[in-house]
Amino acid sequence: MKLGKIFVFYGPSAAGKSKIQKALTTEAFPRIITSTTRAQRVGEADRVDYIFMTADLFQEHLRNGDFVEWTLYHGEHYGTLKAEISKMHASDKQAHIILDLAGVVSLKQLFTNTVAIYIGADIDSIKRRLVERESSSEEVDWRLNKAITEELTATYTQHADLIFWNNDDMAFNETVRRVQEAIGIKGTFETHAE
Repeated sequence: MKLGKIFVFYGPSAAGKSKIQKALTTEAFPRIITSTTRAQRVGEADRVDYIFMTADLFQEHLRNGDFVEWTLYHGEHYGTLKAEISKMHASDKQAHIILDLAGVVSLKQLFTNTVAIYIGADIDSIKRRLVERESSSEEVDWRLNKAITEELTATYTQHADLIFWNNDDMAFNETVRRVQEAIGIKGTFETHAE
């Protein structure tokens, strides 16, 4: 049986991972849905944007060893259920997901045919994007510091099978096209304004 490939995007906040993922998502190249305990936001749908669950249910999944990876971020749990990965891995489909570095390492250890794709951007691009989207200067400073001290370093990028840069001076559509070409996705993509 042919196993499906799982492409995992990772990199600093505001590098463009979500925007690239959104542009590439199709029925033939689906996004793997992750779980969270955070509240569902207006416009979000369960099992489309996230698998929304209570903290108790998340803890039960943790005790049962049901997660490939999980993290606590701003007081909320986020994780990837093994069942969601296994479903795609056992099919002949390709699928994609965004994870942090720990998730990338775990996924590559547990599942064959996992391809890690680092999406980076220069610090000026990251700062501009963070300032545009974040409400708190403390959050911007925290994310910038994390990018500089961790996410833009060779230690962080060494786990990548493919590396792409998405700086402000680059055409976004060209970045998406290069990713699409490198991972062998046929067809056209649709960009989404944010």
